[in-house]
Parts: sequence; C-alpha cells; structure tokens
Amino acid sequence: MKIGLGAVQFGVNYGVSNIYGKTTKNEASKILQFAYENGINVIDTAISYGNSEDILGEVITNDDWKIVTKTPCFSDNCLNSRHVKQLQESFNQSLFKLRKKNIYGLLLHSCDDLFKPGGRLLFQEMERLKSIGMIQKIGVSLYDGKQVDRLLDNYPIDLVQLPINILDQRLIKGGQLVKLKKYNVEIHARSAFLQGLLLMSLNNTPPWFNPVREVLESFHKEAKKRNMTVLQLALSFVQSIDEIDKVIVGVNTLKQLKEVVNAASIRVNTTELSCMSIDDPVFVNPGNWKT
Repeated sequence: MKIGLGAVQFGVNYGVSNIYGKTTKNEASKILQFAYENGINVIDTAISYGNSEDILGEVITNDDWKIVTKTPCFSDNCLNSRHVKQLQESFNQSLFKLRKKNIYGLLLHSCDDLFKPGGRLLFQEMERLKSIGMIQKIGVSLYDGKQVDRLLDNYPIDLVQLPINILDQRLIKGGQLVKLKKYNVEIHARSAFLQGLLLMSLNNTPPWFNPVREVLESFHKEAKKRNMTVLQLALSFVQSIDEIDKVIVGVNTLKQLKEVVNAASIRVNTTELSCMSIDDPVFVNPGNWKT
C-alpha cells in the first residue's frame, strides 16, 4: 500500500475544505484500526500539530507503525547549541507523547534551517540520534526544487516529505524527483489534494483561485470524462509517479479513509495530465494563500 496516514487533523483544524474540525479520539482510533487492517503502516505527525502525538500515543495498539515526526521550526537566523538542545527536548517530548522508545523517521520541519549559520549542528544531532537507534531515517520537509538541489549537494539525507499533486507538478518538471531517487532518498508526497482544494465543489472554491479557475474546471471535467471522482483522479495521479514511495493522506473521518483506500489501486498516465499543472506558487503553495 502506497498510502501513508497524515495525522495533522487529529490535533488541529486543518485544510481549506475541512468542515469537520479536529478529529475525535474515538474516530482517530477507528481510522488507525482500519488503516492498519488495509496495509497502511506509515503515520506522519509533528510536535506542532496540536495534540496529534498525544492522540496517537493513546490509540496506537501495536509496534508495527512507521511513525515520522518533525522538529520545531527555528525562527532565529543563526543556530547554536541552544537550538540543538531544543531539538533534543522536542524529540524526547515526541517520544514521550507517542509512548515510543524509537521511531521510523525525524524530519526538520523547515529545510531552510539547515542552510542557516550553525544549521549543520542540527543535522549532526539528528545523525547522532540515528546512530544510537532512536531513529531509522533522518531528513527534511521540502517545498521547492531549489531546496532539493541545495540539500543534496550538502547533506546525506534518507527521507524527504514534499508537496506534489496534479496542479503542482514543479518537482516532476524540474527533475528533482528523479534526482532524489539517484541518491536513494525515500520520498513521501504530501498535499495530494492540495489541502482539500481539489475535492471542493467548484461553487465553493474561494475567490482567491479565480485566476486559475479554468484549470480547476478542467480537472473536474477530466475526472468526469474518466468516470472517476475528483478524489480518485487526484490520488491516482500522485500514486502513479514511480519515484513516490508513500502518499501521505490526512483524513477527518473513517468514511474519508475508506474512500482513499478504495481509490488506492487506480493508476493513470501522469504525462497525459501534465497540461493541468500550475507553476505559480501563489496558487499551489498554501503558505501563500489569502482565502
């Protein structure tokens, strides 16, 4: 199963189309049980996702999950031993909340922290945690191709999480996915539904996206032409990219997860859908949205 479970909704209200709010602990338990029974064994979380890690620690019932968490973001322009200690404390807090002695992966929440003066100290601490068996893989959360190129030139990473979807194909066109694979990096894709934008009715799409409404309409028409739901088309696009190892999907309800699992086996020719890409980060990077 190429699907991984994103747990941000377990801790905070998240997503432009989220009408459910934060997932309840009872619902989270049902989601994890169904996910596990259907071959999903990767969970993505972070110390900054509200009480997501607390919920996971309470509802996870076996040791087979591959849990990936993230460091805090470091706001200072120069990093030193104080920030290394902050990383240590944050990681230990994550383990405590998750009720684990070790986990699968630790990512720097902001890749650019590595490029600040002193950033290498953070990476060295992550390498130390890996060497003593507290983490299997270390890496970063990425946002664009420039970060990928600079990262691979400077750091031997194991794992990355990056945004990719049918509208945001920048890392395909830029060749960064192929480059990451040449370095044997495990790739986890996030934002397959672009924070829910791709699942929204066109009538409910915020005015912010009016300049790209024609592309959104084309996406909906393409799904209808293929006799697919928009969820199936959006998910199958990312799953069909050979370089992607896991597609991290966040859900609020068990019903949503069942829809995802039912769509998990569909594959499409991604080249045929390259015409739907939007290169402007104003629309494909949620950090730039003003909805």
